[in-house]
Amino acid sequence: MTTKGEAIALGIAQMSTVELSTCDHGVVAKVKRCIMERDLYPRRWGLGPVALEKKKLKADGKLDKYGRPNEATPAQWNNEYKDFNAPLDAASSSASAVTPAVAAIEAADVPTVSNGTSVEDSGKKRKRHEGETAEEKAERKRKKKERKEKKEKKAKKEGKAVEASDDSE
Repeated sequence: MTTKGEAIALGIAQMSTVELSTCDHGVVAKVKRCIMERDLYPRRWGLGPVALEKKKLKADGKLDKYGRPNEATPAQWNNEYKDFNAPLDAASSSASAVTPAVAAIEAADVPTVSNGTSVEDSGKKRKRHEGETAEEKAERKRKKKERKEKKEKKAKKEGKAVEASDDSE
């Protein structure tokens, strides 16, 4: 909410109050529903100390045009900055591409696919239901079948209702 007490949006907190009081930047909440109209107040994003430093590094060519690290990125930036918008796998792979020492450490923690190759090496996406038991799979399939039958039944019922109304005219 604003300092005037106006509602801006509803969101899910990503930090506790203790973390919030100690941090100077980062993701505080994920927005679920925006309430306030657009452009009611001027935009103030990108004016904090970390954002200004990131803009400066992008202008100097030490970060790519999307703000991701490249070979010219200072080690201090790689160690201190956490990109909250980057996917979890992409964040570790981009950091390891920049610093070989980190790549050796992270190599032990890379998730693997059933054939023993790493997820990054195989070029395949992780499966949504990876690691579920046979009982969980059977339950998921049963629920899916029930939903499909219910949907078909509803469509059939609506179709009959439409035909009946056409006959009466």
